[in-house]
Amino acid sequence: MRLNLKIVVSLLLLSLLIFSCKKAKKYFHDPETEPIAHVVKTAAAIGYSASIAMSVMAGEQIPFVITTGNCTDFPCTSISLVNISNDNQVLFSGGSIGEITIAAFWPDEDAGILSIIFTDINISTQDFTLLSVHTVPVIKEEDKIIVVFAGNDINIDTNSESLLDLVLSQGEIDFEISRIENERPNDLYVSVEQNAWFIDIDQKATKDYFADDSYWITGGGQIIEATSISGGIIQQAMLHVELNSYCQRNPVSGYALIRNTSVGEKKIPELGTAIMKFHNYCDGLANIQIATGVYLKSNGRSVPLLLDD
Repeated sequence: MRLNLKIVVSLLLLSLLIFSCKKAKKYFHDPETEPIAHVVKTAAAIGYSASIAMSVMAGEQIPFVITTGNCTDFPCTSISLVNISNDNQVLFSGGSIGEITIAAFWPDEDAGILSIIFTDINISTQDFTLLSVHTVPVIKEEDKIIVVFAGNDINIDTNSESLLDLVLSQGEIDFEISRIENERPNDLYVSVEQNAWFIDIDQKATKDYFADDSYWITGGGQIIEATSISGGIIQQAMLHVELNSYCQRNPVSGYALIRNTSVGEKKIPELGTAIMKFHNYCDGLANIQIATGVYLKSNGRSVPLLLDD
């Protein structure tokens, strides 16, 4: 009887250990990277559109762009129809062909407010598709173009007429332009608390050729509300993240932060932070530099970004 009791206790302990290991494996996981894809694809599309809009304002004749509107005096408005083909692709759009419509309000030749509609262009992830952007500010500053956007600028209106009708009060104009003048964060842990994404665009002195443009993203916030595999809210930030046409599988430099914040009552708190570094190997991966909490097992590993899906 005593022997049988020992066997029973041993089996119970073994079962408990196996159950605990399974729970631990479910609890610890790689950081979610789809929120990064949301921002990268959105920023690339907005950056591309802003670069074209600024070149049109500078008087460049672009074969695949048709623009209406008289901007000999300011303020003025214009509408540009951009034909996207195999010869002029939007980064991370999978080679899709379609149109971009850019409505612009120009207070002066170096500053504008853009609303953008994307038609038949695959700017999407598993649970997100970019359709439109409403009133984002853009300015030309020395040798670069700067755009600012936030999650509440994205896909807020499917009515193309209202999106393209840029009737703005002076207060609305001042507010939009002031978004660019806000101090941008220089720390990931500060950025993650923000709701603004800054895009710096380098046209490489080729205002009529956009395939060589580079974009740098800094900021924080959600494009859409993202949750972890166990229900936590995902927050993210980026610092000097560089995109270019030579690699459409991953950013080629910079850092990103993913933070998992638990919601509701849980027996095990769902908390974790991961900092990843991007590289120029163009292998579709990001290197995890630091990982805590639920992401602990990812320390020193590389995770797929799935930007080319």
